[in-house]
Amino acid sequence: MDWICEDSNLSENKLYNLKVKGQFTELSDDTEEGYLETPVVETEKFTEITPSWNSITDSHSSVEVLIRMRVESIWTPYISYGVWSAGGNNTGIKNYYSDEIIRGTEDRIFVKNGKLGDAVQIKVFLRGRNPRLRLVAFSTDGGEDEEVQGNYLQILEGVPLISQMVSGHKDARVICSPTSLTMVLKYHGKNVELDQVAKGTFDLGNEAYGNWPQNTAFAGEMGMRAYTRRCKSINPVKNYIAKGMPVVASVCMKEKNMLDGAYSAFPTGHLMVVVGFSVKEGVEYIVVNDPAAGSDEEVRKYYRLDQWIKVWRHYIYAVTK
Repeated sequence: MDWICEDSNLSENKLYNLKVKGQFTELSDDTEEGYLETPVVETEKFTEITPSWNSITDSHSSVEVLIRMRVESIWTPYISYGVWSAGGNNTGIKNYYSDEIIRGTEDRIFVKNGKLGDAVQIKVFLRGRNPRLRLVAFSTDGGEDEEVQGNYLQILEGVPLISQMVSGHKDARVICSPTSLTMVLKYHGKNVELDQVAKGTFDLGNEAYGNWPQNTAFAGEMGMRAYTRRCKSINPVKNYIAKGMPVVASVCMKEKNMLDGAYSAFPTGHLMVVVGFSVKEGVEYIVVNDPAAGSDEEVRKYYRLDQWIKVWRHYIYAVTK
């Protein structure tokens, strides 16, 4: 299930020391802190959830998203996803919350012990000098799937080929997420470089680049509509391709041979860009830009779709204009 509230619709939430101005929600005059609180959102039953937000901040302003959920009639406390600020000034998540009901990570919150969540509420703090909020969202593993619509059997042109391994970055082996996001942003015409994206998405809390909400938050700072999405099946990915929109997808595989042609095993996870689908001799392939390649020329890969789905975490970055 995806829940998104954006632009002028943000006025439908409770606003404290905030005002809606055009597509943005911002601090009231002469105020340095305010917050938005959504109503209780009833959901299909779920076991995991991830939040997203799009904002405009700088080194003198920040946004902090907190989320709580109802699990079998019991409300959890609000869980912070860290203080977000553009330009690499975020504090990230230093300590992951865990109790007998839920377990938090940098990407998701999991419901524990076979229990199920059925409602969500979000609070967003704006602090400092003129932070502006444009979108707040969450995605869960509950809800219905969507049908495939449009021609997804195509390969999108214009998505640049960028290898993290030859980027020259000091952390080249672990920057798959910002490398993938850079490819998508460049496809949409954004004048960004990998070093800039890596710095902007780096989670200072856990000292990592792969924080999914912070990667989509960075895309939001660049003027994109971006959020992390949990997909029931491959159908939403096919629909994005049919609409001309590449997506960043998360995979995880303990052994290299789980995916024919893979550059490596990725036991802790890996991000790549889905750019299309094709059929060869009756076999369906997913076409990706895999930043783990040893050169830019080797980034384009065709993976068997049936194998790829088995290592896919069912999460994507949906980044659109």
